[in-house]
Amino acid sequence: MNIKLSKLNLVYLISILLLTLQHAQALAHQTPEIIERYNHVVFKGTLNKADGNDVLIREAFFPAGWKAPRHYHNSSLFIYVIEGEFEVQLAGSEQVTYKAGQGLQMKAGVEMEARNPSSTHSLKLAVFQVGKPNAAFVVPVN
Repeated sequence: MNIKLSKLNLVYLISILLLTLQHAQALAHQTPEIIERYNHVVFKGTLNKADGNDVLIREAFFPAGWKAPRHYHNSSLFIYVIEGEFEVQLAGSEQVTYKAGQGLQMKAGVEMEARNPSSTHSLKLAVFQVGKPNAAFVVPVN
């Protein structure tokens, strides 16, 4: 009976491991969709028809531990921290942590790094983007 139980336990453990791996793979595939859902444009309009600038308002959600690679934006950004903390280091500046209720401005073309410093809490931002229509929102820096 011990041999059958051991084999049964082994099969049971392997099954649990496979189900856990499948679940982890499913979450990994859903993460971009979940993040995209929370990083979407909620408003788009023209600021001034003469200069052609658009205004976009984005709702942005970043999970605990998120870190963006070094990048810059093609538009000026005005950011309001709704929940969590937003750690930012603009080129030539000290690293600054913004907390819920605080805002900041990022100028177009300035290289930066950003992250959610929390290992347990998500980060939620309102991002107001002002710039040329159809310009890439994020441009990675190699």
